[in-house]
Amino acid sequence: MERGLRQGDPLSPFLFNLMVEGLSVLLRKASDLDMLSGATFAGNSLHIAHLQFADDTILFLKPRTEYLINTRSSAWS
Repeated sequence: MERGLRQGDPLSPFLFNLMVEGLSVLLRKASDLDMLSGATFAGNSLHIAHLQFADDTILFLKPRTEYLINTRSSAWS
């Protein structure tokens, strides 16, 4: 607790954005490898696997057990 970033540190938002971008890249890669599949809208023209806003992430998955297991797995990282 003596080392590290404190709340309000100017570096905190940068590190947060770096981690969130990494999560987004991993989710896109998993979707490309068909390890998870998002929702399709507008007659197959719009495909969404996840949305991110501020510190929230929403995953859109088809109701399949393997997609849920793959979401928790780190095998595709």
